[in-house]
Amino acid sequence: MMQNLLFGRVAVLAAAALLLSACGGAENIAEPTPLQPIEAPAVRPTVQWNVSGGDGAHGRASGLRPDTDGGTVYVANNDGTVAAFNIHNGKRLWHTNTEYRLVSGPTVAGNTLLVGSRKGLLLALAADDGELLWQARASSEVLAAPASGRGIVVVRTLDGRLEAYDLDNGDRLWTVEHNVPDLTMRGAAVPQIRGNTVLAGLDNGYVVAMALDSGRQLWEQAIALPTGRTDLERMVDVDADLLLDGDALYAISVGGKLAALTADGRVQWKQDVASSTGLAADRQHIYTTDLNGVVHAVNRASGSVDWSQNGLKYRRLSAPVVYHGYVVVGDFAGYLHWLDPATGALVGRLNVLGEAIHANPVVAADQLLVLGVGGRLAAVHTAWHD
Repeated sequence: MMQNLLFGRVAVLAAAALLLSACGGAENIAEPTPLQPIEAPAVRPTVQWNVSGGDGAHGRASGLRPDTDGGTVYVANNDGTVAAFNIHNGKRLWHTNTEYRLVSGPTVAGNTLLVGSRKGLLLALAADDGELLWQARASSEVLAAPASGRGIVVVRTLDGRLEAYDLDNGDRLWTVEHNVPDLTMRGAAVPQIRGNTVLAGLDNGYVVAMALDSGRQLWEQAIALPTGRTDLERMVDVDADLLLDGDALYAISVGGKLAALTADGRVQWKQDVASSTGLAADRQHIYTTDLNGVVHAVNRASGSVDWSQNGLKYRRLSAPVVYHGYVVVGDFAGYLHWLDPATGALVGRLNVLGEAIHANPVVAADQLLVLGVGGRLAAVHTAWHD
């Protein structure tokens, strides 16, 4: 009976995620904005290599993403396979099958890779050959990529728990449970570790800080509060990864708020932007893609919106990343788009994969690593026009 109830809940979450990604109401049927030619591109991106990393996420919402130790890039797939590739030429170094349905990770933690499964397993693999080191049973599906610091692994589960495990052997160290609203999006922010503090975004619209060694709560802060009459209107999930930058912390909710917090959780400013993807930053701006596919640059000092780019609306964008001084986002058709950070103008474009880019692009080894939902993995480099 419990399994059936959980399946029903997952189906509702997935449906809600699809609805929100199309932004609700009449906009559910909005067509992706057609791409317009870029008359004088400022950048000339090229694909350095492009390989199959496996079968990917099967087009499903997931916490699968690439990660790297600087010389090797690792990917995991829904069918249970995990693979490692040379970051400079894309040559596959090893490949293994865990025989579990994977939904999150991998995360590089020293010489260990961490992945999460649909049935609530946390798996630790050897980074040099993929050998299974240990596995631990979490309370439910491990939605977000595991986080690791100071020999401790922290995972976020479907039922609202944060759980910590010993990196060496998988022994559970502590569990903290948070209330989950009746309706939430399918997804979760990756826990962030700063020193001996774990920071996590929650489905109830809060960010919470806990002691890494014990799970003791240090503070919590509301990013967005539920409003509206229906469960859908009242969704406030903090599903996008938190952004840590020095002593500053930035969080964004699907409930329509982007917030800048101090290290002890005090709010510096809030801006009316809703997102489920993620955040990027440079010295002047915080960048995000909202639920409509509009890219925004928010001033770090004041919280004001300095520019918004509507030319990619409804193209189901990835989180932004700052690479070689430009803002880059992926879309549902496998394109990467380069934006001028000062104006938001579109200054470059490349069809990289031919399949949707949902996972956040990763900057490593002077390249942009991009993973598609069908498992294609590519490394992109940017050159400038003379």
